[in-house]
Amino acid sequence: MAPYFFRAFGLTVICDVPIPGLTPWSAGDPDVRLYAGCLPEWIGPTDETAREIWSAGGDPDHEADAVAVRAVGDGAFLLLAYGDGTRFVVSRSGHEVWASWPEGATLSAASTYLFGPVFGLLLRLRGLTCLHASVVVSGSGAVAVVGPAGAGKSTIAAAYALRGGHVIGDDIAVLTPSEGGWRVEPTVPSVRLWDDSVQLLLGNRDALPLMAPGWEKRQLDLTSVGRGFAASESVPLAAIYLLDARDARDAPGNNASPRRLSARDALMALVPNTYANVLLDASMRAAEFKVLTELVMRIPVWMISPPDGAVALEQLCALLERDGAVVQAAAHR
Repeated sequence: MAPYFFRAFGLTVICDVPIPGLTPWSAGDPDVRLYAGCLPEWIGPTDETAREIWSAGGDPDHEADAVAVRAVGDGAFLLLAYGDGTRFVVSRSGHEVWASWPEGATLSAASTYLFGPVFGLLLRLRGLTCLHASVVVSGSGAVAVVGPAGAGKSTIAAAYALRGGHVIGDDIAVLTPSEGGWRVEPTVPSVRLWDDSVQLLLGNRDALPLMAPGWEKRQLDLTSVGRGFAASESVPLAAIYLLDARDARDAPGNNASPRRLSARDALMALVPNTYANVLLDASMRAAEFKVLTELVMRIPVWMISPPDGAVALEQLCALLERDGAVVQAAAHR
């Protein structure tokens, strides 16, 4: 059987089976080899009980949403063990990924992890800096909307797409250096949303399908709205909007104009908002800090309150789609 090629996160992926949600790509030299439905032959029971180097969400043996990360294969690989029985092995070189799932589950369900934390980790292992952000295109540049989980990044991206705008990424903004700045790589053509966001955007929380059976989040297919999704077209980063971490109800007017941050304040705000940073070693953290320092010296970073309700969301989307006017004005101050 001929292999399948895909494009995601600026990488060419090869796999022996179709991967739901990934954009098909022409054959070529792959960056990542994905083995679906199996783990490496050398993985054994002792690897499942190896010392954890990081965990989140509680006990993976009892909580479905928990995850434990273990170093295996003499430390050359990382095993991500999820509480529902889904397992991934990622090479520290960032060139190979194995995925397995329990009986009764599907590759589609496993892909909900794959397109988030697994690829996020793989990108960091490959030396790429990733912001915890959704990315829209304003004029000829990309605008990253940065913030912690639950801040409203995905809701903003979905609203932007539903207005006809171009969205190239949800949750992970992959930064690649280019002459004089950075470019943002397209991720996967969907936005993940909680029911309340779907209700706000479409008036019916059942208007979008679930990401996979048994999951609570729903997904908006970017190929069916807005300007579609171009997997090959990275976009120059023009600006970053940082969602204020304060509760919108406590903000002094959440429809206020964005506030330009100083380079120092922007750096301090971005450091905790990079993706998959919990597993970075000292050298990786130093490299990330260098990238972010250079980034804030060139790219304007704005603080803005999270939109509270449909009206504020509409106003923010209108701001983002002004063909970079705000960005250009800030760059010349």
